[in-house]
Amino acid sequence: MPSVLQIPLHDFHAAQGARFVAFGGWNMPVQYSSILEEHRAVREAAGLFDVSHMGEFFVQGSDA
Repeated sequence: MPSVLQIPLHDFHAAQGARFVAFGGWNMPVQYSSILEEHRAVREAAGLFDVSHMGEFFVQGSDA
């Protein structure tokens, strides 16, 4: 069974109290407080969705 990868901001999300689930091979934050509190926060202020797990780097060249 392949191991689940950590997103680059995992420690930040954990420090904010995130609950994580495995998704697409990554350990992803899915919830911090109650769903109702998060809904209100996004409706009344702002929300942020971490998509860092979607990026890829391709390194090429003789020194790669």
